[in-house]
Amino acid sequence: MIPDDIWAHARDAIFPPESFAAAAGEVAAVLDLADLAGRTLDVLDLPCGPGRHTMAFAEAGHRVVAVDSALSYLHELRSRLATRRAREGDVDVEVVSGDMRTFWRSGAFDLAVNLYHSFGYFADPEEDRATLRCYAASLRPGGKLVLELLGLENLAKRFRPRDWHRMPDGSLHLQERRVRDDWGWLDVDWIFVEDGVERSFSFGHRLYSGRDLRRELLAAGFSDVQLFGGFGGGPYDADAERLVAVATK
Repeated sequence: MIPDDIWAHARDAIFPPESFAAAAGEVAAVLDLADLAGRTLDVLDLPCGPGRHTMAFAEAGHRVVAVDSALSYLHELRSRLATRRAREGDVDVEVVSGDMRTFWRSGAFDLAVNLYHSFGYFADPEEDRATLRCYAASLRPGGKLVLELLGLENLAKRFRPRDWHRMPDGSLHLQERRVRDDWGWLDVDWIFVEDGVERSFSFGHRLYSGRDLRRELLAAGFSDVQLFGGFGGGPYDADAERLVAVATK
């Protein structure tokens, strides 16, 4: 599992301004992909991070429960909500500190989303399975889970053992990656260099193929799983950029 302190330190690297600007379009695409556009929904955003999709769902008129274990991100989301409410009026968002392995509300949601590769970070695969069961338990009959990953097939075709980029504040962000367990797991080192001071974080995540992810979702209690190569609805094939699963309760 990713250490808690990485979230605050790496926030700008993970969520640059353009990612917030893209959120409304991504939410519209998710609703189209899940065949839920045109309805007012109860939405579970888990994990919600600093709330870029939470805000987009809420501003589109949906009721959102936003859940995360990173307190710094929840603080940022609450601040965004307070600013939005003061300037433009209220939106229907509940912010919850919770763990994806244990958070669930029986049959409370029409849609659950797990976006931007926020799944597979637990060393024990049973904890991933517990997470999927929580999503299934939280959805109403016919409800949908939209789960977005960098799939094994995506990663394998463009794998880079290391790269780096310069942050807007001038600091450097370096990444090193190592595949192990027969392409079952990816070890990652994130190194930040600012004013000559280096700080590093190490974590890893499980690599899911499309077939493996479908199998796990069906075993968790979903009745149907469709795989796509992106939010646009193209096939999950050799040209796919991402692995997006739409799983129906």
